Amino acid sequence: MSRKNEDYDEYCDPENPRIIKYDDIVDATQRIRPYVAHTPIMVAHTQREFGIHIHYKLEFMQKMGSFKERGILNALHLLPPDKKKLGVVMASSGNEGVSLSYHAAKMNIPVIVILPMCIPIEKMQRCHLYGAKVIVQGSNLMEAQKYARALAKDKGLTFLNGRDHPHILAGYGSMALEILETTPFLDAVIVPVGSGGLAAATATVVKHLKPSVLIYGVQPEAMPTFFNSLESDEPVQLAIQTNIADAVSVSNVGCNAYATAKPLLDKMLLVKEDWVARAMLHLLEREKFIVEGAGACPLAAIMGNLVPELKLKNVVCILSGGNVDNILLNRCMERGLASEGRLIIFRVGIRNDPMAKSNLMSLISSGGYNIHRHFQDNSWTEGDAYYVEMKMVCEAKGLAHALELKRTIDRVYPCTAVFENEPFNDKRTCPCYIKRTT
Repeated sequence: MSRKNEDYDEYCDPENPRIIKYDDIVDATQRIRPYVAHTPIMVAHTQREFGIHIHYKLEFMQKMGSFKERGILNALHLLPPDKKKLGVVMASSGNEGVSLSYHAAKMNIPVIVILPMCIPIEKMQRCHLYGAKVIVQGSNLMEAQKYARALAKDKGLTFLNGRDHPHILAGYGSMALEILETTPFLDAVIVPVGSGGLAAATATVVKHLKPSVLIYGVQPEAMPTFFNSLESDEPVQLAIQTNIADAVSVSNVGCNAYATAKPLLDKMLLVKEDWVARAMLHLLEREKFIVEGAGACPLAAIMGNLVPELKLKNVVCILSGGNVDNILLNRCMERGLASEGRLIIFRVGIRNDPMAKSNLMSLISSGGYNIHRHFQDNSWTEGDAYYVEMKMVCEAKGLAHALELKRTIDRVYPCTAVFENEPFNDKRTCPCYIKRTT
């Protein structure tokens, strides 16, 4: 079969991957410096809570809400004038498409963004808002990329692989240079990983300038694409499993990113979805940061007790993006509360009269619990027709407070109370890939 088919991309060729070089990153940094924010690094307010000196790299403070615009800007500036005039096409799962739409419009470059059907509506609207032509095609990013390549070939446009083009990866590395400039006494960097571009660029810079600094990658347990690729010693492809860290939930790794990152990563971690939700909740409540699931993965690894070797160390967590729609954010906050035992759901049978309902509400409120919502089921209960089942969702102050509510309800309603999520804290750790030594 000829390599020159509609799926072939000379910049992202699995048979000839391009290793990202430190000099490429330095050049990219100088090229894009006037156009990107030098995002701050903030010391966490909760140093004692985790026993780690945590520093947050606030990439969600970029204009478009994620680190992606660093790579997009470098790729756009490297386009020849004739290619800029014809235009660019990219398949995107969100953040890179938004960044491309905004910055290409600033440079008067025509853009077509191909979005899969699963894309959040908010990100689709933002691409429209910034002037890109948006086409919804395919059920996942791979199908959207296939369509984008064919369209580029047919229309004579430049196809950019938003997750693995070497110019884009070089732009990502500018962030790592900022980290080392701002945090000279550094022991480790924890990077969210999807297809691997950010980890590859970060590791290239850090291992070149400070080889002793550890580079840990982290991705959701539901989509362990990069983890499995390292374990298999070759890139693998997985079926998409939706989860709250959607920006790093990809079915395949980038060939350039994988080839670059593989010898440089010290450890690859997998985090449970509940820990990602708890990390998002923690960042919102304690740090006042709105961070998407992917960006919360580094803190989730710390909260999930996956990195005990980093106790008392100086660690940078890259908060890679903050583009999360309101509906998903609300779900994540409730998921985080439930995972911490602060949101409790239970069913209880009571007499179908106002006094019984009042007694139940008074019992809950007198213990200092907030009633989020309740539902009365008159139709699907069994047994006594004069009983109803009340479904309650309540907020507690913490795990101990939640357990006290369970004991109280079990005592007062010994035969009818059923807790759907017993608020026990899950302390199990997640698997990790550790670089093999030779």
